[in-house]
Amino acid sequence: MKKVVWVVVAVIYLLLPNTSAAAWGNPYPGTLDNGNYVMVDGHQGVGRYADLSSRVVEIYNPPNYQIAINVVSVTFSDKYYRFHGTYIGGPYEVYGVPRVMRFRYNFDKKKLWVEGANNTWKYWDIYQMHSYADGDPIYPYTAEAAFAAAYNMRFFGRTTGYGGNRVISEDFYRVLGL
Repeated sequence: MKKVVWVVVAVIYLLLPNTSAAAWGNPYPGTLDNGNYVMVDGHQGVGRYADLSSRVVEIYNPPNYQIAINVVSVTFSDKYYRFHGTYIGGPYEVYGVPRVMRFRYNFDKKKLWVEGANNTWKYWDIYQMHSYADGDPIYPYTAEAAFAAAYNMRFFGRTTGYGGNRVISEDFYRVLGL
């Protein structure tokens, strides 16, 4: 009986780091490369980070803007995660070619368009429920990072979208220093 109790205690102890990371927040670092890379999406040990130094303002015609920014892919150590329950502080590797993402903004109306294939533009409706297949959360977070890098101000700010929730979390603005 004592052995069964010890096995149960050992299993609970091994599971604690994973459950605590999930309960206490995001297991991915908010920034990398001395703050130059800002996390815009993280899933299954891979993070997507907007490279703030790569932003290029392509159209400046207030209230209309167009900004391009690179997004890099980063893999994290599963071994580190299994032991610590987080990727923060662990080894990582930037891989592949950065993806160039372009966004068009109307600041007054808080409208956003995302460039798709063959230079087509898709309106990002903040009042629609989006899935990962639709680009949620990478589109609004990358667009906000690009706008902040270009103008040192928020695009969405306190704007609420689907279900009355804020489009961008206040935690993300803290990472951006806004």
